[in-house]
Amino acid sequence: MVMDSATAPRTESPRTAANRVLAVLGAFSHGRGALTLTEIARYADLPLTTAHRLAREVVAWGGLELDETGKYRLSRKILDLASSSTYAMRLRESALPHLSELHRTTCLTVHLAVRDGDEVLYLEALRSHTNYSGENRMGGRMPLHATATGLVLLAYAQEGDIEDYLRRPLQRYTPKTVTDPDELRATLTGIRASGHARLNGTISPRAGSVAAPVFGDDGTVETAVGSVFILERDDPARLIDAVRITATRIARSLACRNDPPHPATVAFNRRKAGLA
Repeated sequence: MVMDSATAPRTESPRTAANRVLAVLGAFSHGRGALTLTEIARYADLPLTTAHRLAREVVAWGGLELDETGKYRLSRKILDLASSSTYAMRLRESALPHLSELHRTTCLTVHLAVRDGDEVLYLEALRSHTNYSGENRMGGRMPLHATATGLVLLAYAQEGDIEDYLRRPLQRYTPKTVTDPDELRATLTGIRASGHARLNGTISPRAGSVAAPVFGDDGTVETAVGSVFILERDDPARLIDAVRITATRIARSLACRNDPPHPATVAFNRRKAGLA
């Protein structure tokens, strides 16, 4: 019997080599910056042996690296490639002198962060200790509710995005990690009122963090500046002013360049105007 195109069974096209490699890299959008080989295989929908072979090839190319726990991470090379985009390049170029000054004057970890879905993505990180292995390294990710930079970015997000985030289960890292939606809403309101976020012991019992928004010309916030301090040693009140000044300086540097706005800002403005 001859079947026409409407009744013939459909067969799935085999995955190309490029598709499988991209799936390995894409697996890191599901993680917290570091993945085991089993997690890579599961997220990429690949057999474990295939995932292992491809991961080794990407490591050899320089796109992945193994950390001290044996997990895979995206390498600096991948972040450098991503940073070749117009917006990311101008953002880092504008921010780095001011981040360096904040790092020099405080001798603390300083980072530049953007929101990527439900996570903070650290575009730049100047760390006070070279052996530091936390997720706020360059290219690292953390959930929005657990970090000062994340809460700043969430505070200035669209109301629908905030409610979507607060409806999902939120991970608790320490007893001080706030996961209650009503308490988080109050925290976000306070951040918008004060212009900064300060957290104590939400990721590590000994560490706190401070962050401030980098405002665009139209009042939107796509970027945040943050710093990590030791609770028993450092003065967060002094750090708050320094972080806010740094965020303001970065915003002025970006405004002076007169470059095209961030794509997310364009989309936001189109939604406000009813064009999308």
